[in-house]
Amino acid sequence: MKSKIISISAISAGFVALFLCVGSYLSIVEIFSTVVASAFVILPLYYKSYKGCFLAYLVGGAISLLVCIPSILYSFVIPAYFVFFGIYPIIKNIFIDKNINKYLSFVVGLIWCVATIYGVFFYYTLIMGLQINGLPYFISKNVLIFLAPVGILFFLIYDRFVVVCKYAIDKYLNRIIK
Repeated sequence: MKSKIISISAISAGFVALFLCVGSYLSIVEIFSTVVASAFVILPLYYKSYKGCFLAYLVGGAISLLVCIPSILYSFVIPAYFVFFGIYPIIKNIFIDKNINKYLSFVVGLIWCVATIYGVFFYYTLIMGLQINGLPYFISKNVLIFLAPVGILFFLIYDRFVVVCKYAIDKYLNRIIK
C-alpha cells in the first residue's frame, strides 16, 4: 500500500477508536458514536482503497477493544460495530462500485441490520439480564414485534447516511488533499 493510503487509514482508525471509546463510556451517545465511527471507516475510499478501509475497521476496533475492556460487557457499541456498523459501509460501497443489483444489496443490508438489532436485544436481555422498564405495557409485552419496524426505519436512515457520508468525504477531502 502507498503511504497516503496508510496514513489516511491510520487517521481513520484513530477517529474510529475515539468515537467507539466515547460511546462505550458515555451511554447517552452510544448509537450516535457508533454511527459516526462507521462514517470514519470509509475515509480511505477517497483513494479507492478497500484494503485501507478494512485496515481502519480492524485497527480502530482493536484499539477501542483494548481501551474499553471494562465497559465492553455493558455497552453494545463495540459488538454492534464489529457485527454491522463498521463493515456495512465498506460492503455498501463495494456493491456500488461493482454495480451489483441495488435491490439485492438493499435487501441483504436490511436483513443484516434487523438481525443485528435482534441479536443485540437478545444478548442484553437474555444473557446480560437487562430489564425493559419505562415502556408502555403493550410495547413491552410485544417488544419483538416492534423491533422489526424500528430496525427497518433505522436501516433506511442509516443506508442513506452511508451514501451521503461517502459523497461528503469525497467532496471535503478533494478540497483538502491536492
